[in-house]
Amino acid sequence: MKFFQFKSFFVVYVLLNLQTQYLVVGEPQVPCFFIFGDSLSDNGNNNDLVTRAKANYMPYGIDFPQGPTGRFSNGRNLVDFIGENLGFASSILPFARTKNTQGSESLQGVNYASGAAGIRRETGQAKGMVISLDRQLRNHEYTISKIDRLLGRNESATRTYLQRCLYMVEMGSNDYLNNYFSSPSYTTSLLFSPEEYALALIKQLSSQMKTLYTRGARKVAVFGVGILGCTPYATATYDTQGSPCVDRINDAVQLFNVGLRSLVQDLNANFTDAKYIFVDTYQISSQGPPVSFTPCCQVKLSGEQCDPYGKVCGNRSEAIFWDGVHPTEIAIMALANRSFNAQLPSDTHPFDISQLAQLKLP
Repeated sequence: MKFFQFKSFFVVYVLLNLQTQYLVVGEPQVPCFFIFGDSLSDNGNNNDLVTRAKANYMPYGIDFPQGPTGRFSNGRNLVDFIGENLGFASSILPFARTKNTQGSESLQGVNYASGAAGIRRETGQAKGMVISLDRQLRNHEYTISKIDRLLGRNESATRTYLQRCLYMVEMGSNDYLNNYFSSPSYTTSLLFSPEEYALALIKQLSSQMKTLYTRGARKVAVFGVGILGCTPYATATYDTQGSPCVDRINDAVQLFNVGLRSLVQDLNANFTDAKYIFVDTYQISSQGPPVSFTPCCQVKLSGEQCDPYGKVCGNRSEAIFWDGVHPTEIAIMALANRSFNAQLPSDTHPFDISQLAQLKLP
């Protein structure tokens, strides 16, 4: 099973992606950006939670100007790059920082993402408190009430404003690594076959996406799940049976991705005043020869996250994995840029985020 690129090819690949990065000039392409997701997008929502899924300590943020912020990266994360490409001058704030303020910060959007969270409510809770997608949607309702107040309690103006925003849903990885393949903490693998579990996730996500639609979302980018079976954590924890990756994890993830693409098609057919796109994270991250599954930071015994103040690799610009499950800043930039400006027709469907952002809907 392939995952990203060997190092020399990877450097060339990233340089090509740097050339395609959107140049920020003038106003953002959309008035606001709302983010629902997990640790690929979390930028501080887990910091004050009683959970092991947090990244507000060194060496996380070692290459980020503000240091450790709760991003599960050595630097910027997925939504930082997408926000930059959209033209936002600063990162979209986490809900944890906006929920108790009365200012206008929420008008630019809010990041609700939570490390270890998933589509299913119980996902990630073995690590402590996490913010499931259902709860993220409830937090969004609270934000909408704030925006309505800021816009003069004008329901029509609020609805029109929200319909011009970009919404991103990046969920599902933890429903596999921190649920289905995490026994004995969870029994879902005993209750569902891989096919049944993928269907159950898609059914629940479909309901959640419809809830988001009723809250005004009309431009929605939905991210698939990447090659989880090739992460350093997976290859160190599960039997690879001689393969470079844990194929049974990747096969299960692909069942979900196929269903997710179909869900996006159904949503586009059923909600003709909205537009949904599917970002094929698996496809984007699977090109090129196999690579070393070595994390850049010294990881904890659990194999997932960095040891506090542990050693880190010297040349992070050539590393792919930052810890046991998360990409480095430079690796995640490739995914962000190809989701924003697709390099191949298979990267996104039916088009990319840049086109979605500029789309004029009825």
